[in-house]
Amino acid sequence: MHIPSERVYKEIRSEEAGAWFVLANGGEDTAVLVKLPTSTAKSLLVGAKLELLVGTKNGYLCAGIRIYDVPEAPVLFCSVHRHLEEHIAIQRISRSGTSPIFLFNEMGVCVAWSNIELSFQSCKEFQRFLSEHTEFYSGEYSEEAIAVLDKFCEITDSAMKVTDAALEILALPLTYDDWTSNRVYFYGQSESHMISINDGEEGEVLERAVWASLESVFPQTLTKTPKVQEGKKLRELTDIMATHEYGTFLMESKDLSVLRAGINRSRDRRLKGIQKQGLKAISQLVGASKTARSGARVLNHEGNSVELVLNQPMHCIVLLTELMHEGDWSEVVSALLEASLETKEFFHILDFRELISVLMFSNGDARLVDYNLMKRFECLVQSKSVHIRSRIGAAINPNEKINNILK
Repeated sequence: MHIPSERVYKEIRSEEAGAWFVLANGGEDTAVLVKLPTSTAKSLLVGAKLELLVGTKNGYLCAGIRIYDVPEAPVLFCSVHRHLEEHIAIQRISRSGTSPIFLFNEMGVCVAWSNIELSFQSCKEFQRFLSEHTEFYSGEYSEEAIAVLDKFCEITDSAMKVTDAALEILALPLTYDDWTSNRVYFYGQSESHMISINDGEEGEVLERAVWASLESVFPQTLTKTPKVQEGKKLRELTDIMATHEYGTFLMESKDLSVLRAGINRSRDRRLKGIQKQGLKAISQLVGASKTARSGARVLNHEGNSVELVLNQPMHCIVLLTELMHEGDWSEVVSALLEASLETKEFFHILDFRELISVLMFSNGDARLVDYNLMKRFECLVQSKSVHIRSRIGAAINPNEKINNILK
């Protein structure tokens, strides 16, 4: 297990994704830390190919990890390494040819680790590459550093077909040992849950992770798998529910099931599967919101009644492990807007990474989460797109009604 330094930990918590090459055990060893989507992390557990990429231009050193979670469309996690510690760690890895690697999920929690290894020939190439540059840039994240990183990402993306003769890039295949999955426990005021990335109940693990991310925001009212009483029978209302003084949140989570399906699904097939799940979740939330407003008795895991706040539109949230950026999402957009018009509730679709961003930008304040989701819904209506990423900015007036936004 590796405990990151204060600097690296802050970066892992604040960045959506990335790769860090650091010193460990008081500078005696090295470690590679990768923050990535849960679905990509799970692809490594089922054998996805892994590469180390390095590049340099004008003294700036870029390095990252490329993962073939979808064989024809790999994903790269990289950065400009501008700290001396990182330069030393990368040089040591080139000489030793091995390093432990730790995977961090969207919450910044370490979920798995293994050991990576370079071949003898790759080590020689790596050492030659680094020896041609006597010193690398250390300092602030300058405009030039940003430009070099952007170019590095563009060149390593085969779909963009960009070249730059001044930017030399080396791609080195990595092998890795079996992965060790951590058992991570989260404790709330009335519930506790454990997540393990290799758990075959992938949908349940996602629900637990969502619960864990929300527990500090809704410590008194967060409920996993609330039930409604219909006569003498109980049935599930939704996956996750929370309330605060101004509203109610209903969530349906849908996982990609990478452990079960493997990594051989094409990008197109994966996209269609995600969209199908999203449409199903929207339909489920329409039913859940109507049930919630019908006056049905809602119970928590202890069998106690839960009071809902129904004097404002509810937020009905479809939560995916991954929201892919390509393809035609118009059917999903139409379903979201039609559901909102039918129920007079706010409907959203976002992935786990975006949920974490919303929570961070809201400073863990339930009222700001509410406001920022309203702003996000406004963007959905205006853009007719589900591809929305939250950034720090002004929230909309919380008194603005859904009918005004939908006009």
